[in-house]
Amino acid sequence: MLKKLLTVALVLGGMMYALHTQAYRYRIFVPEFKRPPKPILLEQNWTAEQRAAFHHTAQGTRLVPWAWFKALEQPCLSLSGCDPLSNPNYLLRFGFIPSTESPDGLPVGFAIQEKFHDPISNSTYPVVGFTCAACHTGELFYGDYAIRIEGGPGLSDLGTFQKALGLSLAFTDFFPGRYGRFEKRVLGENATAEVKAVLKKDFDAFLAAALREKDYVQEHKIYDNPAGFGRTDALTRIGNQVFAVDLDIFDNFAASNAAVRFPQIWDAPWFNWVQYNSSIADPLVRNIGEALGVRALFTPENLDNSVDVAALNELETLLAGAGPSQGLRSPRWPEVFPPLDGEKVKKGEALYRKHCIGCHLPPPAELAADRQSAEPKYWEKTSTGVLFLRVTDVNIQRIGTDPRAALDFRNRTANSGALKKGRLTAAEGLDTVTRAIANRYFDQNGFPETKRLMWSGYRAPGVAAVRDKLIYKARPLNGIWAAAPFLHNGSVPSLYLMLSPPEERPAKFWTGTKQFDPVAVGYKTDEIEHGFLYDTAVPGNSNRGHEFNDGPKGNGVIGPRLQPDERWALVEFLKSL
Repeated sequence: MLKKLLTVALVLGGMMYALHTQAYRYRIFVPEFKRPPKPILLEQNWTAEQRAAFHHTAQGTRLVPWAWFKALEQPCLSLSGCDPLSNPNYLLRFGFIPSTESPDGLPVGFAIQEKFHDPISNSTYPVVGFTCAACHTGELFYGDYAIRIEGGPGLSDLGTFQKALGLSLAFTDFFPGRYGRFEKRVLGENATAEVKAVLKKDFDAFLAAALREKDYVQEHKIYDNPAGFGRTDALTRIGNQVFAVDLDIFDNFAASNAAVRFPQIWDAPWFNWVQYNSSIADPLVRNIGEALGVRALFTPENLDNSVDVAALNELETLLAGAGPSQGLRSPRWPEVFPPLDGEKVKKGEALYRKHCIGCHLPPPAELAADRQSAEPKYWEKTSTGVLFLRVTDVNIQRIGTDPRAALDFRNRTANSGALKKGRLTAAEGLDTVTRAIANRYFDQNGFPETKRLMWSGYRAPGVAAVRDKLIYKARPLNGIWAAAPFLHNGSVPSLYLMLSPPEERPAKFWTGTKQFDPVAVGYKTDEIEHGFLYDTAVPGNSNRGHEFNDGPKGNGVIGPRLQPDERWALVEFLKSL
């Protein structure tokens, strides 16, 4: 008996040693967020009910079954057990924002869907999943204040969180005793053998699929370039989920090397094109793609899926309102920040009109007045008679910013497999799948053409909804003070540095804090324990381009070198928008 116990102890000791010697692969490192005591909600034209709906409306995505999420332990390397994965304080360490609206203590951006439709098993059960608020709700810490930015860039680290969830599942199977505790939490004390057998079968199948995907992406280095806080390679991840995982063609995986920062989304429903590479027009294409990217389920054989199209329409309506500025509005400079300097604002406005208005368009009040004019200059009328703001598209060579986000989407192709469409470009594939899911929903629910048109954001059938041009869009800059860091890939930490010559921009800086600098306008970049070191030399992370610098315009230079006082004045004006 003693010999047997010693053997077990040696085996367990060897297992633990192996895990500890490969700490990066099997451990989670995330910083602690010390929250200020005074939360502030800015006026952005949403009621408390609308905020709650945006934060927690389920859209058909699944992380894991809800009962499992509550029962899983954190992925600590312990034989005696760990705290719950769902512990709110633990979830905050990934950058998620605490919510007072969730009765289950879930952060902003998490939602429970009681009747989740699983198209693979053709069953219905409760799940927990992400909503768009997980990426598009911002938060700034300043002194005693935690300032919420609805629709602003989130500072969550989705990649590390999903790694933590995966390890929690794997460790439940790996560590002795952990599955038994999980089983009791899910089923209770008196579950029958038959019920236990069903849970074990479901758990093993879920874990096997996850491990198969994990093994492939590790072997082929698909996600070896981590995004860190506040960023994700959205278009690549959507393509990987749909064309590699859902179609079960792993050769369709593409390496992720073009992380972009989570964009601010106020006004976006009224742009003619969205995404940084100006690639999507139809809001259902955009939102169904987003849901698929965060693991809504889809079966290509019959187009059955878990996407909650009605919920996506509700969320889009919340954002859009009945017209521009009638839905979610950009936030105004908070009163708790240092007051604006009127003289600097006036000087900065003159500089904006001289150097910036050609791409980023006039201030909001002027755009609103132009929309009401007989012949709008900045708005285009679609064939359906609705006006959309014409964002400025700039060639990637001219703007000079990191080209990978545009190039990777343009160059990607995939085998369409069971969709039977041959080989498709990323744009063709996204358009094909999302439109098919939308049309299936419309047909099943007997939507007339007028309602189909309304839910598609008044984009007419047959008009291009997805494109893959080598461009980046320039959007209006209202609320830009609340959208750090800057450039599409988040490679410049503050507005002041954004206006500075490239040699003054940091080659490396830390992300993972919400501490905000209202003078330079950006998050602080000092080293923090378990933060993310942003290295601009890594593929996809370049901080060049959009430069005010000496020399002729083009190849990244957009204007003359600005003196420090000019930069500060322009920053002050941008704070006022």
